[in-house]
Amino acid sequence: MKSLLVLFILLTPFSALAKQCDNLDQLTGLLGKWQSVQAHSTLQEQWHQVSDNTFEGSGETYTDQWQHNESLRLVNMPEGIYYLAKVTHNPLPVAFKLTHCKDALAVFENHDHDFPNKIEYHFIDSQHIRVTVSGQDNQGFEIKFTRVNETHNKDE
Repeated sequence: MKSLLVLFILLTPFSALAKQCDNLDQLTGLLGKWQSVQAHSTLQEQWHQVSDNTFEGSGETYTDQWQHNESLRLVNMPEGIYYLAKVTHNPLPVAFKLTHCKDALAVFENHDHDFPNKIEYHFIDSQHIRVTVSGQDNQGFEIKFTRVNETHNKDE
């Protein structure tokens, strides 16, 4: 059953992002495990669907000396779709509203937050995404992720 779900996700066309997002069905390309290996760190992000209105995820950064974790969530609410990020240095999750979802790009914004103010997911293809994190003056950073195709034991 897991294999069928993974196959469905991989075959879902990213052209589904061609219209404005009004539900999470249009963001299913995000589901799965993603990884970026850089010179001195490895970043991972993974997402799974909890319900029709909620995706849960996590972001992890590993280096030789430390590990950073954050809890992530996409929630479809009456006011719109929100990206919620909970990091250790903030007492509460920070909400970013989906402001653009078109042409393989999903943009989440919160202009009241110190940094970041904008998180952009660029869906390159079914195996690659680019995440751009930026502040007020578009200063920030970019992470290129590749999908991790996990193998499962038959005994699981």
